[in-house]
Amino acid sequence: MHIEEWDEEFLSKLDPKEYVKMLKKAKVKSAMVYANSHVGYCYWPTKTGCMHRGLKGRDFLGEIIELCHKEGIDVIVYYSLIFNNWAYENYPEWRMVDINGKTSREYPGHIGRYGVCCPNSPGYRKFVVSQIKELCENYDFEGMFFDMTFWPMVCYCKACRSRYKKETGQDIPTIIDWEDPNWNLFQRKREEWLLEFAALVTSTVKRIKPEVTVEHQYSTIAAPWIFGVTERLAEYCDYVGGDFYGGILEQSFACKLYYNLTPHKPFEYMTSICFPNLTDHTTVKPEELIEARAFMTLAHQGAFLIIDAIDPVGTLDEKRYEMIGRIYEKLSKYEKFLGGELCQDVAIYFSFNSKFSFAEKGKRPPARIFANVRLPHVEAALGATEALRKSHIPFGVISRRNLDELSRFNVLILPNVLYLSDEEVKAIREYVIRGGNVYASKFTLKSIAKILGANYIGETKENFTYITPTSKGEAILKGVTKRYPLSIPESQVLVEFTSGDVEVLATLTLPYTDPADARKFASIHSNPPGIETSYPALIRKRLGKGTIIWCSAPIEAYAVRYIKHRTVFVNIIRSLVKVPLSFEADAPACVEITLFHDPEMKRYIINVVNFQSEIGEPNVPVDNVVVRVRVNGRPLRVLLLPSEEELPFKATKKYVIIRVPRVKTFRMLALDYQ
Repeated sequence: MHIEEWDEEFLSKLDPKEYVKMLKKAKVKSAMVYANSHVGYCYWPTKTGCMHRGLKGRDFLGEIIELCHKEGIDVIVYYSLIFNNWAYENYPEWRMVDINGKTSREYPGHIGRYGVCCPNSPGYRKFVVSQIKELCENYDFEGMFFDMTFWPMVCYCKACRSRYKKETGQDIPTIIDWEDPNWNLFQRKREEWLLEFAALVTSTVKRIKPEVTVEHQYSTIAAPWIFGVTERLAEYCDYVGGDFYGGILEQSFACKLYYNLTPHKPFEYMTSICFPNLTDHTTVKPEELIEARAFMTLAHQGAFLIIDAIDPVGTLDEKRYEMIGRIYEKLSKYEKFLGGELCQDVAIYFSFNSKFSFAEKGKRPPARIFANVRLPHVEAALGATEALRKSHIPFGVISRRNLDELSRFNVLILPNVLYLSDEEVKAIREYVIRGGNVYASKFTLKSIAKILGANYIGETKENFTYITPTSKGEAILKGVTKRYPLSIPESQVLVEFTSGDVEVLATLTLPYTDPADARKFASIHSNPPGIETSYPALIRKRLGKGTIIWCSAPIEAYAVRYIKHRTVFVNIIRSLVKVPLSFEADAPACVEITLFHDPEMKRYIINVVNFQSEIGEPNVPVDNVVVRVRVNGRPLRVLLLPSEEELPFKATKKYVIIRVPRVKTFRMLALDYQ
């Protein structure tokens, strides 16, 4: 309900009874109800802000809460932080200020619609606290969702400049340099200030309503450093969640990271009912697409929330809610079977402190809100996700919050991690010494050079390079040869190793000429390999009981676009796996499989999701999916859920083999053992 009030018709037809009627049609168990919006107007008779005049003084929020509770529907109260046009317009001193001295609504176009306030502004902080208190003291509800808990720009307002000077004795830097201590200190301060603001908001709720759950917007997990969001935001949430509008790869990654981040389960995955996102008001997603997203969330034991933007006048489309109801009815049949822990043999390590690029050095911070920045680590993490899920390797996505759990994983992937703290490096080293296995790529070397016994020299000036296998690396780089090496459409790291216990599996090969040279080239369209070097491009090192493989380029980053690179990356990971995987599968790449194990119930839950179209074209049913599950005991039966029909299976010494019935969109199976 991000609706303005300049037209007296806006929200004039908003009917709480009709609203709850739609919620019942949608078969929702909990509803997120707006207390305010990015526009800033309140939907309750506030004494601390400004009520939307279209409601004519009617307590919309209070009526909705009462009606929902009568129908047995829990209420999560929505409140927009930082993005508040009313506060922005009425209190100019609260505004964020970018490096050019401009505030957010001074820019033209769509981004100029959003007025953003600084969480360091004392006046804005007091305003937020007073609004939260007003809500908590006057209404009964089950939870609060705080949207937009992030920095939409790098703020240089008076409050930020004054606070940084007071706390560090320095001025806020104006040039990006990730090797400059002052710049890094500034970024750490921005993260610290945001966490302090989140803590203030959460604690205000908990002091008045300790039983109420609190959730902060966390779709920013992979957003650029500008947003200032780290893994520690989860500390101020009872569960994590956020809204996403990308493809299935993004959802698979987010669900797995959420699973390992959230303090309490389930986590929450949200998306819009309109295609492709909230910017479209009338193009409803096909039911097949929403259903696939809902089941992908269920396959990770998350809660699925669908967002519908209300019409400006306050009306709703009944057909949308009927469709949501059909999807939720299907989901509900499986809920009683949820439980256990996600089987994650391989872990992708996601570094919240690596959401930047060394290529930004010397540039000024982006002006305006929602600036786009290339993120090499995020690209590599997503590429690794794509390769593992399409190869049906059981995996998860972890962060610094999971450092003390590394021993759970057979293989740890460090995908072009740009920064690791001393604590992280120590934990990774101990993990390897005790028998863990690591794959690391490109700039991760800067942090683990001592572990590898390596000296970082720099990067190739060439931005198109090659990896050529040695005799020791031919098996891993199957199909890649000296004559036709693996192409890498970026630079590679140059390194020398000081210890003699490193196996070189591949070396760096350069093109005949520098691709940036427009005058001298070997082939006008491409940059064929022409110069062999002795620089290691892929190495293997034993350390204690474990193994590390490092690559001078992020091969995994190209797994999304290139099957050959995906195959090489998966070969590397499989070479590091020392024990049988929790499951293996024969299934097409459009099928994703997750496995949960509940040792108390002596049960495995197998989830099979068929997700073929990003735009909602109907799936072609998939037959002959075979899953092989490693069982800690003697298998008793396999059940097709929710019907609990028994299915045939075959038990071998290594695995229980199950042929999954035809998969249109989703199948859930239970494997019981003793």
